[in-house]
Amino acid sequence: MQSGWKVGGCRRRGRAWHVVSVAVAAAAALLAGCVPRPVMPRSPEITSGEVVFRYRDPVAQVVQVAGSWETNFDLRGREWTSSTRVGVMLRDDDGMWELRAALGPGRYEYLFLVDGRFWELDPSNPQRTGDGQGGFVSLLVVP
Repeated sequence: MQSGWKVGGCRRRGRAWHVVSVAVAAAAALLAGCVPRPVMPRSPEITSGEVVFRYRDPVAQVVQVAGSWETNFDLRGREWTSSTRVGVMLRDDDGMWELRAALGPGRYEYLFLVDGRFWELDPSNPQRTGDGQGGFVSLLVVP
């Protein structure tokens, strides 16, 4: 069995060809105006005394964190509408939204609400749990 890549009818072998092909692909992407996606900062980030939630969406008008912690759950008896503002995040110039919350040890469930219409799991947090309705919510455990 032969190893290598077949390019233009020729079989190329070895690591050197792979390095050259990756470099050529990267150069072609730059020339075509393609830029790599920015690295997503860690979310949620647990620091001393607080948790930092981050969500990247440069075109969103409002991003909120809806979570199971006491200071975030302010609706109590009121209906959630598209104009409800709980857990509003602040946006930077690059479209990164951020919210800092003082959370003690415990288990917390949360979702991002984008523009009052789109419920989103935290794309930076692989931890999930069921929402009791056949879907999922992001899960955070603060030690």
